[in-house]
Amino acid sequence: MFGLSSTEFIAESVQNKSGKNKGKRSLWFNGKRRNKQTGAVEEHCKDRYLKYVVENFGRLHEARQ
Repeated sequence: MFGLSSTEFIAESVQNKSGKNKGKRSLWFNGKRRNKQTGAVEEHCKDRYLKYVVENFGRLHEARQ
């Protein structure tokens, strides 16, 4: 689960330049990498987004106060 404020979302996201979602913002939290032992492709959370991983949304609630 990710806890991101709207300001953080805008700072981390990219704005789509073309296509049906032109002008909207996108953010990819995950990536894919090959497991060296099994050879299988596995999804993982990108390291730069680990600071947003939360168990609850208390961080956002505290920011509002």
